[in-house]
Amino acid sequence: MTDKGRHAGGGGGSFYRDLAMMILGIILVGAAVFFLLFLLADDSEPATTTTAGTGATSTTTSASSTTSEGSTSSTSSSSSTTTSTTTVPVRPPEEVRVVVLNSIAVDGAAGQMTKQLDDAGYQTLPPDDYEPEQDPSRLLYREGFSAEANELLEFIPDASVEPLEDDSLQPGADVIMILGTGYDG
Repeated sequence: MTDKGRHAGGGGGSFYRDLAMMILGIILVGAAVFFLLFLLADDSEPATTTTAGTGATSTTTSASSTTSEGSTSSTSSSSSTTTSTTTVPVRPPEEVRVVVLNSIAVDGAAGQMTKQLDDAGYQTLPPDDYEPEQDPSRLLYREGFSAEANELLEFIPDASVEPLEDDSLQPGADVIMILGTGYDG
């Protein structure tokens, strides 16, 4: 008989040693893949970073998948949003000129409100009447005085705050307060 086609039987333990090394290698590669997947897929929400003072926000999302052949593919997406916030300084009352107009049939309502604003430190112009009747009260502001108009909501909380469309209306005033039907003085 010839040895053709037969394996040489050098040592009986080498087959089992090679088999054990192959199984150990597979286990180590599988553990490494699962560990990486665990690290990458642990966060259920994307990571968000905000840089203090700049208003910049960055979001990064990563995902990995393992195919049946054991190879790993990875995808990641990144988006960035920049938001800027501007703080508008509010002028002190003594720098804001306000006129109160009465659009309702309550005598002296504009005069009483003018007195309240004067006591609060606002520069007040002489009160007057306004037609047609407004519902609700309105605070009309000239360009650059929206923050100050919103501060005046303290005096008439139900008023609507709007930019002044007609520059010819009360030309000396920064904010025009028109008392409407909701004002109960």
